[in-house]
Amino acid sequence: MRMILNSESSHKLGELNPGEKGEIIGFCIDDDYQSFLHRLCEVGFIVGESVEVLQDAPIGHDPISIRVKDAVYALRREDANLIRVVKANS
Repeated sequence: MRMILNSESSHKLGELNPGEKGEIIGFCIDDDYQSFLHRLCEVGFIVGESVEVLQDAPIGHDPISIRVKDAVYALRREDANLIRVVKANS
């Protein structure tokens, strides 16, 4: 279930600023991270799902809070950057 996208219109989830929203379009994950990808999918990080970056941590800006469906998750920015999104028009 690995998908690698390099579209000019796509962004890494960890690059979005607090308040920005996007739609998941894929993942940049190699075979070493397959179990991580499986866990992300289990909690709702799936292609086509809307996400919103809520806030950065106060010190170091890591981790970031991300809303998926009705749940909020904290992801290290490094891990969030494995998720590719297209920004939503605000």
